Amino acid sequence: MKERVLMDITPWCRIRIDREGRWFYEDKEIIHQNILLTFYEALERCEDGRYRIVFGNEVCYIEVEDTPFVVATLRGDNAQGFCLILNSGKAYALDPSTLWIGKDNVVYARIPNGMPVRLSRPAYYALALAMEEDPGGDIVLKVGGNIYTIAPAQPRNL
Repeated sequence: MKERVLMDITPWCRIRIDREGRWFYEDKEIIHQNILLTFYEALERCEDGRYRIVFGNEVCYIEVEDTPFVVATLRGDNAQGFCLILNSGKAYALDPSTLWIGKDNVVYARIPNGMPVRLSRPAYYALALAMEEDPGGDIVLKVGGNIYTIAPAQPRNL
């Protein structure tokens, strides 16, 4: 994959995403849906774990408190699998092998592009109904006849 040449780099453009997935500019919440959708589409994760918004040759690095995307709701069941509905409105099939438990028992997953997503409390509670503890004390999720262990993550860069 050819690396883009990025011309105009802004080290930090005063945009941040809080733990709940809300976007802010200079500490004022961005609520305009079209602006948010544009930012979601332009968001990239760098190899060093930082996040940036890229428009053409312009780059703006942003501060992300936890993950840029939060799973607002969860649909599905153990038989057919689950669908993650993100705060951006996009939906992705849950790959149970990407689930992990982070700090404060927060559950995370990865979407197909590799970006981490944090489950909101309502999404976590919906998924928790489908989880169980196995005889060894591990938390597992049974989906479509397969069993996935949801292990605590070692400290790592989201």
